[in-house]
Amino acid sequence: MLDADLAGLRKLFEASPREYNLARVIVVPENDVLLPPFTGKAVKSMLIKANPSLTMIFESEMNPKPIRISTMARSDDGVVHYLWKIAGKNNSISMRLAMGERAWFYVGFTGDVSHAIIDALNNIDGITLFGVRWRLVEYSMETYWLPTDNPPPEFRIDDAQAVKVEIRTPALLLDPYKESVYRRFLPLPGIVFSYNVGDLLRMKRGRDYILMVDSITMAMNETYSILNTVKAVKYVYGQKILPGLIGYAKYMIDKNILEQYQGLKLFIENLLIHAHVMGIGTSRANGFGHVTIKVIPEE
Repeated sequence: MLDADLAGLRKLFEASPREYNLARVIVVPENDVLLPPFTGKAVKSMLIKANPSLTMIFESEMNPKPIRISTMARSDDGVVHYLWKIAGKNNSISMRLAMGERAWFYVGFTGDVSHAIIDALNNIDGITLFGVRWRLVEYSMETYWLPTDNPPPEFRIDDAQAVKVEIRTPALLLDPYKESVYRRFLPLPGIVFSYNVGDLLRMKRGRDYILMVDSITMAMNETYSILNTVKAVKYVYGQKILPGLIGYAKYMIDKNILEQYQGLKLFIENLLIHAHVMGIGTSRANGFGHVTIKVIPEE
């Protein structure tokens, strides 16, 4: 059983809010261009070329890093495709962009590196990468201060039946219980959000952290179909073929549990915002773990 008074919830309400930002960046190549099989590398190279000081942030030993990116994405006949290759599939998405074709990517970052990130975004226009010049069409920014006791309506679960997590780039889930060379592949909600729990509460592995991870699994029930909607997939990363998770997970909200643990509802809402901005799992600074969060209201 969880402690009736979760230490992590006290920590949440005692913590000073930190600034989190999410930028959506739209670019176009001036000529046809062939991108690498995992285009998170292209995004990372573009940002570093626009501001070389970002090399220290991307390559630092900080854990977790104060920045995360998505792969590039484009719209094909109204369907959004994130540009990364599934291993062994001849019909997997093309990594080629046509001259003038719009592509976009996301950059999530904390306030302490915002000056460097915004400087990079402002300098993207006109850089040369993969033999072509790129033009910045526009970028937009969302800013959140977390933890917050007043989440935006789209992240509130007061009248929610479920939360849907769409994993758009392969997720490499963090093991919340121990350091290990082996990855976790079972999409229990506490494991899916385990990185977000630690960063939001500024907690390392330990008893209180594990209790908070388990509280998420207790309050959010995976649906019976989750092993059909979340799949392990092998993706191409440089010269390697590696496994990750992709698809979508639907988690039902247990209102009885939320009533038993005061503050747990607000904690989950903060986690959803954090995942929206900073992604899930590990290797987010390379383009992994980009998600779309949707709160599903009661029918």
